[in-house]
Amino acid sequence: MTIKLLRRIALMSLTALLCATTAHADEFPAINTTALSTHDQNAPIGFAASVTGGNGENCVTVTTFDALKSAMTGTGTKTIYVSGTLYVTGQQTIQDTSNKTIIGLPGATLSNTTLDTSDKTKSGILYLKRCTNIIVRNITFLGAGAYDYDGNDNLTVDNCQNIWIDHCDFQDGVDGNFDCKNQSDNICVSWCRFRYLKEPTEGGSGGSNDHRFSNVWGSSDKASDDEGKLNTTFVSCWWDEGCRERMPRIRFGQVHIVNCLYSSTVANYCVGTGYRCNAYIEKCAFINQKRPWKNYATSGSYTDYNITVTDCVGAKDEQSHSGDIDYFNPHAVSGYTLTAYGKELVETVVKEGAGTTLTIAEGQKYTTALTSTAANLTSVTDYYLLSGAKASHQSHGICIGVGKDAAGKPITKKLYR
Repeated sequence: MTIKLLRRIALMSLTALLCATTAHADEFPAINTTALSTHDQNAPIGFAASVTGGNGENCVTVTTFDALKSAMTGTGTKTIYVSGTLYVTGQQTIQDTSNKTIIGLPGATLSNTTLDTSDKTKSGILYLKRCTNIIVRNITFLGAGAYDYDGNDNLTVDNCQNIWIDHCDFQDGVDGNFDCKNQSDNICVSWCRFRYLKEPTEGGSGGSNDHRFSNVWGSSDKASDDEGKLNTTFVSCWWDEGCRERMPRIRFGQVHIVNCLYSSTVANYCVGTGYRCNAYIEKCAFINQKRPWKNYATSGSYTDYNITVTDCVGAKDEQSHSGDIDYFNPHAVSGYTLTAYGKELVETVVKEGAGTTLTIAEGQKYTTALTSTAANLTSVTDYYLLSGAKASHQSHGICIGVGKDAAGKPITKKLYR
């Protein structure tokens, strides 16, 4: 087969592969991968490496929350673009859905900024329940400000599996910015920013006058069904100004926190270890933090926990535990792949890249479909960028590989690295 024909096959396959299942696919946007950090894989990694979400298929754009909720129904693949600010007046539940991608165009926001101190049901934004294979990218979650009355979070993930939350900006959650619970599993939270820009409201029934507590992973010491679940990768996330505690506070889960930045000037502590927590904190930067972690597994019989801190800025290498749980090391988990960058780069890299920083251009196509390796290609003869331009080698992020399978038959695959 000639090189010319191979190139033609690649371009034809590229057209078919990229968000081509809607009548107006060419109207949908693309992420400009050249603007990403060189350390940004532009793909789910760690515990959520197999997530595909909407797979770049059946693209729609929504401008209201009702339209978003409607688009999220069912189990079919769908890629949903959010345009503008979508307002809610209380936590909205999306449940029993799968195979969806939500991705924000520049400025896309889910907003509930009115605090009703007499009615906690009016707090919070989005509640995902019993969902699988979901991607949420480039969305700002804008809350009403911290208030301790057992209200709702900006985002809650409840009994969901295979979830990738990427490049989101969580601001001023009432109860929390983003919590995860109830046997949720295989989660990746990457390049997200957590912060509080509003002063907390005092006088809540929960007793704390400053409830800027960002993230809870595991809702209760008694939630024994969470054992073996809540496996999560936090990578290149930024706990920014205003965060007081829970960055995150963990129960039960094996949680890998890698290349994350802690820079809040008001933090009491950063990572909280709770009952059956097994945390591995690697190559993170704790900037002027007086207490990188704090143990909460101290009550009655609920005292088992493990934590490993290794090769971080502003935190000493150490391991601490209670009970007989084996220390979690993600690098010893079969099939778990994640290569960290140097701790000395974290502050600069994460400040430049975390949050809603994805560059998305109207008028181009975009896919979230990810074939993780060239395993079915015995030889690759050509690489192509998503623009269709030929590349000299496999680039970071998504590209197209053209080669032959084991039988010598020409094959075209989406690849990422």
